[in-house]
Amino acid sequence: MKPLLCLFISLLATFPITGYSVNSESYERDLLGALERLLAHDQGNAAAQLETLTQSYPNSRSGYLLYADLLAARGGLTPAISQAMGHLERDVVSELREQLSIRWHYWHTIRVARQDLWPAALLQLSGQQKIVLYMDIPAARLIVYEKDGGRLKEVGNFYASIGVAGFKKRREGDQKTPVGVYRITGFIPGRKLHERYGSGALPIDYPNELDQIYERTGDGIWLHGTEPGFINRAPRASDGCLSLANGDFLALHRIIGDTPSVPVVIDAAPEWIAPTELLRRREQLSRTITRWFKARLESDTPLLDRLYSRLPYSDELAHHSSRAQPSSGFTGLAGNLRLEDTQLLTYPGEERLYVADLWLTHGPQTKLGIRQYWHRTTDNEWKIVKEFSIRPNG
Repeated sequence: MKPLLCLFISLLATFPITGYSVNSESYERDLLGALERLLAHDQGNAAAQLETLTQSYPNSRSGYLLYADLLAARGGLTPAISQAMGHLERDVVSELREQLSIRWHYWHTIRVARQDLWPAALLQLSGQQKIVLYMDIPAARLIVYEKDGGRLKEVGNFYASIGVAGFKKRREGDQKTPVGVYRITGFIPGRKLHERYGSGALPIDYPNELDQIYERTGDGIWLHGTEPGFINRAPRASDGCLSLANGDFLALHRIIGDTPSVPVVIDAAPEWIAPTELLRRREQLSRTITRWFKARLESDTPLLDRLYSRLPYSDELAHHSSRAQPSSGFTGLAGNLRLEDTQLLTYPGEERLYVADLWLTHGPQTKLGIRQYWHRTTDNEWKIVKEFSIRPNG
């Protein structure tokens, strides 16, 4: 058909039209299902589905956009809505099309290619940690994993927007989303917030210890809902937070519940690897940590001097020259200290940097937490660039 969704065809024609596994009650499933029918030239069913969609989701601007394009095409017109709207500060229509394109590309191309692969950043959750969130920035997906025995199981997968200026937050007000490993610090219900945050907010601990070393500024980075009149925002539309549809935010909060200090790994250059490679990397870092622990117990000063590195390890830290210092957690303890639990994550946005949370016990009552930032050099040597004591809940 001559003008049928010409811009969508040009954007999406290379993507195969195949099924995708989404919750049957999902708004995203209904939206992409209608788009699939349009691309298959099934105008009748597409029109019926879009009419139902816009009635069920009256704030779905993407749904109305598709419906308008369909009606224009059926009338033999080039859809006027596809033209740039120059009087707006930003081209809202283009943003809606970009959102649809990203969603479609994820379910039809990216997800299919990642079958049986796992994010390289998620090396190992600790025994006490049940949930981890992984934000894949290029795919605009916030994926929720739950520990299931020795493996991770996906229990949530949501479209999410990032900062209007992109990612790699450096300073207050730059409207960028931080990249790295963070932790949720609480929950704020929507009734206590401005309406632009929608159903509520989950604050994270930006700036974390590493951000503070880099002297990065700003605060108030949250995972939150969407303001009235929207279901989702454009892929880049926040002041640096991660923004979800209100229904998705509530579903996320139900999954997390009261779990303390849930890790949020925000990755701008995701690497997906096979389980065997993930295990190899995990064991490599675990062996290094075991070696460090033995050296601490035995006060092996020459080995410890080699393991604790002097900053900087990167050009951005060139004005730092302090040496990483061991935390004081070992002071005055006897030799029956045990390394009970570890959590290992690759730190996104940094070259060969890893963060390890270690839990040590000394008798039935004493529990110590240590967070280490490990750097693997180009010579494949491991160095601790920073070490902190942490609270038992992380």
